[in-house]
Amino acid sequence: MAAGTDRVLTVDDKEYWETLYKIGKTPWELNTHAPPLKTFLDSPYAVRPGSIAVLGCGTGHDCMLFAHYGFTVVGIDFAPSAIKATTEKFQKADILGKTGYLIEKDIFSLHEYAGGFDYVLEHTCFCSIDPNQRNRYAYAARDLLKPNGKLIGLWWVFDRLGSGGPPFAVTKNQIMDTFSKFFDFEIVYVPKDSVPERKDAELFTLMAKRQAD
Repeated sequence: MAAGTDRVLTVDDKEYWETLYKIGKTPWELNTHAPPLKTFLDSPYAVRPGSIAVLGCGTGHDCMLFAHYGFTVVGIDFAPSAIKATTEKFQKADILGKTGYLIEKDIFSLHEYAGGFDYVLEHTCFCSIDPNQRNRYAYAARDLLKPNGKLIGLWWVFDRLGSGGPPFAVTKNQIMDTFSKFFDFEIVYVPKDSVPERKDAELFTLMAKRQAD
């Protein structure tokens, strides 16, 4: 794949992801919400509904899950096909422009939304970006949150793919090291109800944005 004739597309380019959607090569898509997220929302440890930014929202299944539980959901993706699919789900549920919103933008270009959300949701976005961008991702998540905001994460954790990707290998230690600069970890566990192809390869975390000293 190439942008014009000058260079090969990378994961930093929306055209890269748009092509994958068009050819149906979307291994991150479950075609439903992630079961561990529903388990969390049904648990005694669930957070109260509020505004949530879903980074790399894909086709919107997790957006719909949180909307069902009373959250005001903002799905963020820069692939037009992802935004279109999520828009259609919001329209069908009659929440578009009410409690469901979309932003077609790079997750690293959301400065005007700084401090605007109670929660940020991570699910298969972190493993999709260039590993060199991971610290930048942590900054972006922190900046989107209100002072008492929380990052809800369902991380695809694996090292079997080596250095290739996407998805790129992610380890628990990498997550802890990257986000502990800005967040306090309140909940960390390996889900028991992951989909079969991700059994024992997911990590659920709930992190609280650390207050400035």
